[in-house]
Amino acid sequence: MKYRNANIGERGYIYGKWRTAPGTYTISFGNVYCYLMIGEHHALLFDTAYGEGNLREFVEEITDKPLYVVNSHGHFDHTGGNAWWDEVYAGPTAETIAKKAFSPEMQEKMNQMPYPDYKINTVRTGYVFDLGGREIEVLEIPAHNESSIALIDKTNRALYTGDEMEAGQVILFVRNQQIPNAEIFTAHMENMKKLKLRSGEFDVIYPAHNGPQLDLEYIDDYIALSESLLSGTAKIMPDIAGFGMAPGGFAGSAFLKEGQTLERAQYGGASFVYIKGE
Repeated sequence: MKYRNANIGERGYIYGKWRTAPGTYTISFGNVYCYLMIGEHHALLFDTAYGEGNLREFVEEITDKPLYVVNSHGHFDHTGGNAWWDEVYAGPTAETIAKKAFSPEMQEKMNQMPYPDYKINTVRTGYVFDLGGREIEVLEIPAHNESSIALIDKTNRALYTGDEMEAGQVILFVRNQQIPNAEIFTAHMENMKKLKLRSGEFDVIYPAHNGPQLDLEYIDDYIALSESLLSGTAKIMPDIAGFGMAPGGFAGSAFLKEGQTLERAQYGGASFVYIKGE
């Protein structure tokens, strides 16, 4: 059967989209969420999922404005579609992993896109994307990964957090360099405190997985979760079952060494999955 374009498969549309605010769209690929923000003279796409179909064509059906492509961090489920464009923007160290696919099949698909050697521009805290009547500010929040950034859209009072904050869980074992858990928990807590200091500038939080919208109270839940883990009072779950995670673990993950096991801790709506005993 012949389909109308690269973004329609045998089960229908590959990507979903819906408008969440004026000039703002959520683009979904399964449980991966990308965000499109449109200003008067530019647009910004936050993350590119795995690069299935033709993401550029899909975005250009929504807006024809010049586009900034920005990655929340360097993992391939957020950078896989980067190669539809000749340059992107990302946080520090993203360039070390952004072009590394999760499988040979994914790597081959990326290599067939127009710009597999796309340029990566590093952005740091305080960098502002001017879309025209709409400014998007970068804030570094590395814990899940060293390259993680958040975006604050002051015009629409929204915060975009990538994988550093979500409803399902924050995974803390997929870093470039594994460090002691206490250091990761402390880093995440300090990042959440940074966000809390800025909370007067946004009313809603948009994560990259497991639900496209969060209440601001999740910031407090994540701070309390880190505090409880650091003090040894955390609620440890009987297994790691959660959003897309089976009770038995994460067997075969390239991020885990032989003999390492995972643990889940929870507080309110916040949850971490991390290497047990590290």
